[in-house]
Amino acid sequence: MNKKLIIIFVISFSILLAEGNDNTMLKVCPNSPNCVSSHSRDTRQYIEPITIDNSLIDIKERLVKAIEKVGGKISENNGDFLKVSFKSKIFGFEDIAFFEIKREKKIIDVRSAAETGWYDFGMNRKRIEKIRNSL
Repeated sequence: MNKKLIIIFVISFSILLAEGNDNTMLKVCPNSPNCVSSHSRDTRQYIEPITIDNSLIDIKERLVKAIEKVGGKISENNGDFLKVSFKSKIFGFEDIAFFEIKREKKIIDVRSAAETGWYDFGMNRKRIEKIRNSL
């Protein structure tokens, strides 16, 4: 009996960890409306990855400039992976975004979520779209 429970637990846990995983560093969104991700299976949280139409050579530099243009501060810069923080103007709430450049697919996978609260008035989605349009 105990072996069966352990096997069920391990399989269930593995499925949860694998959701949204396609060799990516992006975490799965929580069950709240304040997160968007290009790996989400929930249509309310899904956002298209950013496509790279131009040269791949300077894509990271252009991405950093677009992020800074909308007030982002890079907190982790590791190869083709960026972790970025944004602060809301009025209350100073922090949102964290992740950008993972996938050069072979010519896309940038994204995840952006509020660190506190439940609802973000669509701010994370709007911010990612601004960054997309700046590239």
